[in-house]
Amino acid sequence: MCHKPQRDNPDSCVVALRARSHPEAPAFVVSDREYTYRAWDNEITARQESLASQGVSRGDRVLLVVMPSASCCATFWALVRLGATVCPVNPALPEKARDRAVNILEPHWMLDADGEASLRRTLTTGPPPVRFDVTPNEAAFVPCTMVLTSGSSGPPKAVVHTLSNHIAAATAANRNMALGPGDRWILSLPLFHVAGLAVLFRCVVGGAAVVAPAPGASLETTLIAAHATHVSLVPTQLHRLLASPDALLALRSMKGVLLGGAPAPEELIRRAVAANIPLVRSYGMTETTAQLCATTPGADERDLYASGRPLVADTVRIAADGMVEVRGDTLFAGYYGGAGSFQRPETADGWFRTGDRGYFDDAGRLHISGRFDTMFTRGGENIHPEEIEAALCSLPGVCRAMVVPVPDAEYGAAPVAFVDMPKHDLVKERDVLHEKLASLLPRFKLPRRFLAWPASVPEGMKPDRAAFAALARTSDPDNHPQDYS
Repeated sequence: MCHKPQRDNPDSCVVALRARSHPEAPAFVVSDREYTYRAWDNEITARQESLASQGVSRGDRVLLVVMPSASCCATFWALVRLGATVCPVNPALPEKARDRAVNILEPHWMLDADGEASLRRTLTTGPPPVRFDVTPNEAAFVPCTMVLTSGSSGPPKAVVHTLSNHIAAATAANRNMALGPGDRWILSLPLFHVAGLAVLFRCVVGGAAVVAPAPGASLETTLIAAHATHVSLVPTQLHRLLASPDALLALRSMKGVLLGGAPAPEELIRRAVAANIPLVRSYGMTETTAQLCATTPGADERDLYASGRPLVADTVRIAADGMVEVRGDTLFAGYYGGAGSFQRPETADGWFRTGDRGYFDDAGRLHISGRFDTMFTRGGENIHPEEIEAALCSLPGVCRAMVVPVPDAEYGAAPVAFVDMPKHDLVKERDVLHEKLASLLPRFKLPRRFLAWPASVPEGMKPDRAAFAALARTSDPDNHPQDYS
């Protein structure tokens, strides 16, 4: 059944509201340019008028190639203000992947990162794409964004969010970790992921400033130069920043370092706590408009080994089969099904099944154990790759790990591990890894082979398990003589 999101006020604009309440507060900072909320509102208004004059209107789906720039972010807010649905996509997508995204999103318009100069209608061989089924009296039901999932365990889906989803998520996050005028949050995660978009909404809801990296600047350089108060990181980014004394000093001076996006090794948490970094762990997904659970700022080390507690009461539960189920105002409107329709799968009593395995401990903290759809069987024994990955990441020198199954004639499937050890030679470390894992895991869970982490995987991105599995199946065993089968 089609689900209609809760009603938004179509005439409201969160940036315009903030421009009235804090006109001189910084809103967006990049390189040596700083926009106040008054100037940022004016910039967005100019782009809104230009886009409207070219025909973009409420209910249009607009594919926006997103970059962490002032131009792109102003275009994003102009589209939101127009009532269009922004479909952010990765600028690095190859042509075939871009074509697949177009087929899924069915946009009316495509915009490159520089905005209006490259505005063009999508080319279709058939009739124009169908708009969302919205009457003038139901303008509030127009979706605000459509974000493609990573497709790590299947084909990508287009997740539809309303403006109220984004505002509710930002409001809950800001209640947990205070954010206000004068604060500065580094845009360190891509805008084609919901976690990157969340930074835009949290800052405007709180009246804080978004800090975009200068073109070509590394995260470390931006972190040191920005004098920011907040940053969102995935574990790999934190691991690498901890190796830089200057970056470490910058992290230590912040009000909050939000860590999410992937399981965090306990060793990484211990190092961050020992360095006095104000870490905040979180749990969320694209379908929950990013953060749903989090630890509080200043939480002790025991809390940081979990994903925190629900930001809003009665929005997370554990089903009888151990799956995490969620509901609430931050829950997405549905998956786009084509032809202007979207649906949200729910249980009979209105909860969304996330696909994550988890549990609450006695202190009410949520622990995520892995995914239901990643489990495979070896000789009748169930294997959860996340357990092996966590064991690998607990070993010295291991930055990240990915475990996937490969076919096995005798046992049906066997685990293969991709390991990122930036300061070590994996060829020389394989026997050591195998020996140490043998003290932590039963024999049937030990990887058959250890492969180097592919250099093509971007930092800060959720790894694509399907792509890793395909790579493992095609790897040449002759080049990996340490086959622990």
